[in-house]
Amino acid sequence: MTSNPAETPEAEVSADAPKGALGIIFLIVLIDLMGFGIIIPLLPFYIHDPEYNPMKVTLLFSVYSICQFIGAPILGAISDRKGRKPVLAFSQLGSAVGYVLLGLATQVHWQWGGMLLFLVYLSRIIDGFTGGNISTAQAYISDVTTPQNRSRAMALIGIAFGVGFSAGPFLGGVLGQYSISLPAYVAGAFSLLAAILTFIRLPESRTHNPVDVEVWLHPSQFAPVLRKPILLQLLMMSFITMAAFVMMESTIGIFLKGHYHYGQRQVGWFFGFVGVVILIVQGGIIRRIVKTVGDWPLAVLGPALVTVGMGVYAVTAHWPLLWILLVAGAINAAGRSCQQPTLSALLARFSSRDEQGIVFGLSNGLSSLARVFGPIVAGLTYRYLNNTGPFLTAGLLSGAGAIWTAVLWRNTASAEARG
Repeated sequence: MTSNPAETPEAEVSADAPKGALGIIFLIVLIDLMGFGIIIPLLPFYIHDPEYNPMKVTLLFSVYSICQFIGAPILGAISDRKGRKPVLAFSQLGSAVGYVLLGLATQVHWQWGGMLLFLVYLSRIIDGFTGGNISTAQAYISDVTTPQNRSRAMALIGIAFGVGFSAGPFLGGVLGQYSISLPAYVAGAFSLLAAILTFIRLPESRTHNPVDVEVWLHPSQFAPVLRKPILLQLLMMSFITMAAFVMMESTIGIFLKGHYHYGQRQVGWFFGFVGVVILIVQGGIIRRIVKTVGDWPLAVLGPALVTVGMGVYAVTAHWPLLWILLVAGAINAAGRSCQQPTLSALLARFSSRDEQGIVFGLSNGLSSLARVFGPIVAGLTYRYLNNTGPFLTAGLLSGAGAIWTAVLWRNTASAEARG
């Protein structure tokens, strides 16, 4: 194999990977994350005096996520039985509908002031219930990769996260200057494009296996996964660290508006910077060093860096300097970039092929649940300690996650050594 093809994402996965499939998967996840991120810099501007009403802002995250928590594991189980392709297409169509509704909600001047928030919440509910595409995309990648190269393939999700997390808030902030509804329409158009590409170009990675609805949606489908201690602990680690991350994500716009006096554009630029860091780390650094150090060390390093980053965020409340803010964002983003693909690879390693849709559905469902509790805790603690309550709480959680991961790594290594 020549060196040039090996540098492309698809050259690093199994030879069984359908041609062009991973590029489409990358696009699907990118659009999903970009669409979710596109409203992040706009959230404080939907609410009057957001610094004094932080819960109204953070609940926008929670409503979306509780719906995704319910929908993601079910759609993951459906994809195990009916195939990945129809689930991915359906989720993108649902996202398109949600974004169009969001655009209409913010475009019309409503006589009743609460109608805007009601329709924004409704748009998030629709997108949340149908938003099972990330877990299904992870299962698709697992279908077409080998254990040896799965971490690097899962890093495609991380690259999409980095690009989407930068492009989404950036577009939301920049386009929101001209029209607060324009970013939503752009996200809806992208989602529709992804659905069309999925229908036309994406090969199915699973064999059709018709099963009665009552059987393949029964809760007992999840029991074998939850009875495996290592999978259960990895899922809980993902939950804890995601809750920590989203505490920052759901309040940083309010924080920057209050302490740095930033508007939509400046908040969008900050998220763009964070996304570029994620892209560099997951798209370049992680994909290279994982072959040398393995998954476990990076899974420990990730939440440890997040803990440091949250501490630096807290410092900015006392010294609101741009360079400190950028250091905090870079460290925090690097930590998330180390952990996300390695946790996904570990989940795939310790689960069987036929249950990986359920495993990733549960993983993303728990991440959605973390996105429910994280914003609520952030909203409740925001005004404590000079508005740094969410950052300090998140730092404690991510630090605990780093210690837990290190202990599990040691115990797993000891068990494997004993045979």
